[in-house]
Amino acid sequence: MNRPSRNSRKLLDSVATNNEVAALDVMRAAEQLEDEVLRQRLFNLIHRLNQEANELRMARDDIQGGTVKLA
Repeated sequence: MNRPSRNSRKLLDSVATNNEVAALDVMRAAEQLEDEVLRQRLFNLIHRLNQEANELRMARDDIQGGTVKLA
């Protein structure tokens, strides 16, 4: 695997990790809210952050040797 591929994989993994950390922080805040509508909107955001983290990791896994495998 060449350096640009490694760097791309590291970047995708880093962004995925940041999404997961942000989701946890938002979840902690949402649990303290009494506004049920806002709480549900934040839970939807948490779900999207985690889903995007999974998609980023799948994209990371598709990078091999400087090329991205297309479906």
